[in-house]
Amino acid sequence: MQGISLLLTITKREFEQEFTSFLQHRGISAVFSALCRGTAGQNILNLLGIEKTEKVLLFAMMESKKAARLMREMVSDMGINMPGNGIALRMPVGSIGGASCMKYLMEKQDIIIGEVTDMEEKQSFPYELIVAIAERGSMDMVMEAARSANAGGGTILHAKGTGTDFTSKFFGVSIAAEKEMLLIVANRKDKAGIMRAIMEKAGIRSQAHTALFSLPVEDVVGLTSVMNAAAE
Repeated sequence: MQGISLLLTITKREFEQEFTSFLQHRGISAVFSALCRGTAGQNILNLLGIEKTEKVLLFAMMESKKAARLMREMVSDMGINMPGNGIALRMPVGSIGGASCMKYLMEKQDIIIGEVTDMEEKQSFPYELIVAIAERGSMDMVMEAARSANAGGGTILHAKGTGTDFTSKFFGVSIAAEKEMLLIVANRKDKAGIMRAIMEKAGIRSQAHTALFSLPVEDVVGLTSVMNAAAE
């Protein structure tokens, strides 16, 4: 959807209320959250001088210009770029399914757009968000595959799958409903290699039964040291 972005923030669980209030005080009423955990390797944790912590993922939808401004304010006002504080991503929204859905997702935001509008095409985005959905308990296998292609780390969410009868018939394997979802932020040039490594070592026909896709990311703040290291 032209002009609309999804702002996704991953931070420590103890910062959840602070970041939620930050968004709400700037007119973003509909803020959704999910508990998650980080997967950064010990070498990266040592580099940043931080310890493993439980995380929370916050996401909200808003105008793209506002999302860009809020990301800058997360750096200046919330210190999200400080080691261990988290990361924020801005991703373009392709479409929204109807005026009622938009009203729900963008409650109290002063915006009027057609019921379903396609996103304006863009040649390329600097980052990609890799999303891997795998069997619960298989994330060590998935992350090991991702790290073999120089992925720094990721964030894991607990999830539940449906449609297992179809997947069993289609793939010829039994797939459990209990899932884990892994999110990895990668430079665009590294994305294909990371995804290829996961598919080869922990793909849909492996024990992990990993389903995999990526989403374009317009901008990233936070984890600066890691992102700079990945770009070198």
